[in-house]
Amino acid sequence: MYMMWFDDNNKKPVERKIDEAVAAYMRHFKTRPNVVLVNEADHIDLPGIRVRVAGYVQRNNFWVGWEDAATLNVMAQAATTGTR
Repeated sequence: MYMMWFDDNNKKPVERKIDEAVAAYMRHFKTRPNVVLVNEADHIDLPGIRVRVAGYVQRNNFWVGWEDAATLNVMAQAATTGTR
């Protein structure tokens, strides 16, 4: 399950935007997300959460969510073998 967060404030660093998106997710779903999908222009590395580029995510949009280990393993395998 993902929650989309939009923040186009150019004065705010991407790290803060993601922190605010994670906080909103936690308020809504009562659990901590483990992944944020971002546009390539917004990609940064953060401790405690996986920030992954997704070509379909627009700039200043942050898709905050939860991916289980099985999903992550299938995606990693597909990335290395080119299949799913």
